[in-house]
Amino acid sequence: MRFHERILPILMAVFLMLPACAGASGTWYCFDEEHVPEQLGYRVGGYTGSVTCTFLGDCTLGTTEKGKGSGHSITRTIRQHGYAYPMSELLELTAGDDITIANLEGVLTDRQLEKVEKTFNFSGPSAYTAILTEGSVECVSLANNHSYDYGAEGLLDTKSALKQSAVSWFDETHMCVWESDEGLMIGFVGVAFQLTGKRSTEFARQVRILQDLGCSAVVVVMHAGEEYESTPTQAQKSIARQAAELGATLVIGHHPHIIQGYDLLGTMPVVYSLGNCVFGGNIRPKDRDALTVQVDMRFAESELEAMELRFYPILFTGRGDYNTYRPVFKSGTGAENALKKMEASTGMALEVPEGKSYGVLKIGPENTMSTE
Repeated sequence: MRFHERILPILMAVFLMLPACAGASGTWYCFDEEHVPEQLGYRVGGYTGSVTCTFLGDCTLGTTEKGKGSGHSITRTIRQHGYAYPMSELLELTAGDDITIANLEGVLTDRQLEKVEKTFNFSGPSAYTAILTEGSVECVSLANNHSYDYGAEGLLDTKSALKQSAVSWFDETHMCVWESDEGLMIGFVGVAFQLTGKRSTEFARQVRILQDLGCSAVVVVMHAGEEYESTPTQAQKSIARQAAELGATLVIGHHPHIIQGYDLLGTMPVVYSLGNCVFGGNIRPKDRDALTVQVDMRFAESELEAMELRFYPILFTGRGDYNTYRPVFKSGTGAENALKKMEASTGMALEVPEGKSYGVLKIGPENTMSTE
């Protein structure tokens, strides 16, 4: 047995004994099936009001070892412009919501670790957690194909850096619960690539744990699909179907690195791919279109009553010749074209309010529909 295989369970137990993260509003809890916090599950319902969640796509806060030497790398950009620069244009959404969730791809570490054998390995220094905090990101998903780019030690360093910066996280083995100051709870669970066999059974248990704790909404964050393929795969659709059957509230996806559309399974929206956000893994990207989705959830006596999803087209880099690592909102024809990509992907169109550059999907008793 290798050293990291012996030490990982011990260190994870230490993480789980650490106190919950208290953000600007509400408290975050990260736990696995065997370490559900005792303070959860004793809530009395009664919250009436709305909660706003913003979801960001793939965020790679670092690059390959070779890429770090480039004059246009994210490393040099951060050195020149500071940690607040990458997400500064998105603060219009993220600073005004209740919670923001991003997909963090890659490792944050200050050690020289041995990379695993694969095509691309992404890493950045632990200080890059400041990009998240300056961007008002409270929680990240680590359920993706780059969290282990530098083995178990790299993942532990990433989690340690996030903990030090009071950024919560979840992955395939750990759930996350956000509890508002009023006692309303929203649960998050991550899925990477497929739900079959043992993982399917484990996923079902995780969703039910969150429901049994009293979460008024359960959000599934899905990292799946084919890279640069505009059509959702059967694996993505299978994950969404299983989530819907278990009574999940919402599925948000990424991994293809481009825009994909949405679907509705009963009253559960599925957003198949947001594309990239702050993406340090590509210095000269070809397709720069992406999405940021903001979801308003309306509750009555802690029961989910309705949702409104707003799809904001973005360019994850503001220049065409090289990556600026600073997403900007699209408008006019550019925004229209991005929303058309969504419709072409799944055949589902969005309402576009007059004079606005975003699409809207409303879910409620009067908006229920389902698709195959």
